[in-house]
Amino acid sequence: MNFVSTAPMTDAKKTTIGKGNPLWDFALWAYDEPDVEKACLALQNRLGADVLMIMFCLWLAQRGTPGGYLARYLGAAIKLSRDWQRSFVEPLRTCRLNFKDFIVNTTMAPAELDAANALRDRIKQSELDMEQLQMLAMYSLVVENEVIDEQRSATEQRQDAQNNLNVYFSATGVKLDPLGQTHVICLLQSVFG
Repeated sequence: MNFVSTAPMTDAKKTTIGKGNPLWDFALWAYDEPDVEKACLALQNRLGADVLMIMFCLWLAQRGTPGGYLARYLGAAIKLSRDWQRSFVEPLRTCRLNFKDFIVNTTMAPAELDAANALRDRIKQSELDMEQLQMLAMYSLVVENEVIDEQRSATEQRQDAQNNLNVYFSATGVKLDPLGQTHVICLLQSVFG
C-alpha cells in the first residue's frame, strides 16, 4: 500500500477491515490531502519514520486529544507498531518487492506474467490488510484509555500535532534534517491548514 510503501490509497478503500475505525478513516482522508503521501514516504524512506505512527500522532491532535496525553499512548503504540511492522508488514513488503524484481528481471510468457502480477497484487493487498489491522490495534489503545475528546481550534490541533510528532521522532531516534522538517511542515499544513 502506498500508505507505507507503493500501492494507491484507493486500494485501501476497497477493504473492510478498517471499517468503523476513526483512526483508519482519518488516515485515508489525510493521506489523500495534497502532498501528504509524498511527505510521508519521504520521511519513511529517508529517515526511517513509521507512517502509521505519523498518522496516529496527527489523528490524536485532530480528534482533540491534548498533546499532554500522547505519553499515555506513545510507548504502547510504538511497541505495537514496531512489533507489527517487523512480524507482519515488513516480511510481506519484502516479499512483494523481491517478487516485483523477479518479475521485471525474468523472462515469462504473457500468461505466466499475468499470474505473477496477480499474485503480487494479492501480496500487496495482504500488506494493506495487515496495516489496517495494525491501525485497529492502535485505535484500541486510545479507546481503552477513554480520553474525552475536546473541541480545539485548528491552531491548537496543529500545535498538538507538531508536539506529538516531535515526541514520537525523539522517542524513536528519527533525526529531522532541514528537508525532513520541510516534510513535517507540509504534513501539518495539508492536514490542519
